[in-house]
Amino acid sequence: MLPTQWMWQYLLPKQHTQLILQLTKRQIQQRFKGSILGAAWVLITPILMLAVYTFVFKSVLKAKWPGNEDANNIEFALQIFSGLLVFGLFAEVLSRAATLITDQPNMVKKVIFPLPILAWVNVLCALFFAAVNLMVLIVGALIMRHELSIHFVSIAALCMACTPLLLGLSWGLAALGVYLRDLTQIITLILTPLMFLSPIFYPITALPALIQKVMVLNPLVLPIEVLREAVLTGQWPSWLAIIAYTLVSLMIMVMGAAGFHKLKKGFADVL
Repeated sequence: MLPTQWMWQYLLPKQHTQLILQLTKRQIQQRFKGSILGAAWVLITPILMLAVYTFVFKSVLKAKWPGNEDANNIEFALQIFSGLLVFGLFAEVLSRAATLITDQPNMVKKVIFPLPILAWVNVLCALFFAAVNLMVLIVGALIMRHELSIHFVSIAALCMACTPLLLGLSWGLAALGVYLRDLTQIITLILTPLMFLSPIFYPITALPALIQKVMVLNPLVLPIEVLREAVLTGQWPSWLAIIAYTLVSLMIMVMGAAGFHKLKKGFADVL
């Protein structure tokens, strides 16, 4: 069934662009409201994280990156940082998605307020912080390699592939979160094993071939591998894999929008 008019209001909310941007800006500013350093924390946090990873994993634990045991401290830390960057993006969206509606009961009761845009605000806010972390990763890669490969442009395709998936998950979890208040705790329990079951602290090639095939089902695997190839190793990703990932993301986006649209009729009664 082709998307109806209401669905296009979810997928391409052109009429609410300014409202989405304003709400996104406000949400980002609220993160640092009242802090002394303010927005400077956006850069300070990932830089400190990168320094800690370098010290702990390379200097203290003497860990070696599988397949590249001669990697220096910076390269080793960037491998981990790139994986955590992708995980942080997904974790940020998922952890906030379940309470998008329940945290805004007043908006639910206002018929004129377009509730679906809350998912856009959630995803754009997470993408903003991910972009800052990406800048830190790029600077680290420049220090390590003294150049930025043209393969960096593939990150744009990666972003376009992931965004529909994040939006679909936001809509779906936001709608379920109204009726299932334990959803936030369930998501928290899922995120921890997901971090260790994703190739963050190791490359996917370090796993047995059979496990690698199963790991394809993990939505974090492709983004992590593509990001590392684009920034750290200077390789083009598998465009066929990105196209397949995008198609699945679009399907989840449509399913999430449809689920949200169907369930939102009862939001006001539950809240």
